[in-house]
Formats: sequence, structure tokens, C-alpha cells
Amino acid sequence: MSIIEADLEAEPPLPIRVRLAGPRDCDALCELLDDPAHAREQVLAWLETPGTTLLVAQGETGVQGVAVLVTRVVPLPGGAAHKIVEVDNLVVRADQRGRRVGRRLLAAAVEWSRQRRAVQVEAVVGEGGARRFYESFGFAVANDRLVLAA
Repeated sequence: MSIIEADLEAEPPLPIRVRLAGPRDCDALCELLDDPAHAREQVLAWLETPGTTLLVAQGETGVQGVAVLVTRVVPLPGGAAHKIVEVDNLVVRADQRGRRVGRRLLAAAVEWSRQRRAVQVEAVVGEGGARRFYESFGFAVANDRLVLAA
């Protein structure tokens, strides 16, 4: 997989590897989240929920970021089905932003999805930096979802 990165002002990329998260990563994952009061509950729910996978960017100083992936199986007419992977959350440690950790996590998430024969990878974002980040990676707007607030 080739990804062209044109951000010349960013710091050099970190020596990291992306791996599956496990229970031993709970404390490090909690530190990445904004709401410490509910972070442990959220991380444990992610780790224990079938169809949810966490990929972590592991560097020399520990966990640098996490991508939370949710796999859905969508039935098709005639009894067939296909898989869709949604990037539910992607967080990079504040002091590591701008060092391509997020891009490396997203590349790993896309590759992980392809290996599992997903037909598409989705990310639901609003306007702003997150949207530009995903679009710069090649994600495109798809307006085929209908949403109703509960």
C-alpha cells in the first residue's frame, strides 16, 4: 500500500508499530480519552464488545494512539451479506499529533479491513479537521445514510 504524504512541516514520523489492543492496554487507552471519569468504562466496553476491534500505535514511550473499529455485517437481497468497518474513534496522544501517528493508524485500519474482506471503511465526521484528515486519505462523502435522532 502506498500513501503519499505531502506535509513537509510535520515532525519526522515516530518509530511505531500498530498492533491489536488488549486488556493490558486499558490504563494507557484511558489516558487518551477526554473524560477520565468514564474512560475506563468506555475502554472496557470497547474491549469486550463483539465486532469491535482496537488497534493501538505503540511507540518507545508507550501507546501513542488508538483506532476503534466496529464491524457490521449488512444483509443483501438473496441471502448474501457484506462487511462494513466503521472507524468509530481515532485518537492520538496530544503531544504526538502532527507526527503521522493518525495516518499510520488509519492505514493499518484500512489494511486490517481489507484482510477481513470488508467492502468499505466508513468514518462519520463533522466539518473541520477530522473531515479534512479523512478526505486527505482518500475518503469521500457518501450521502446514502438516513439518520434519526433518538
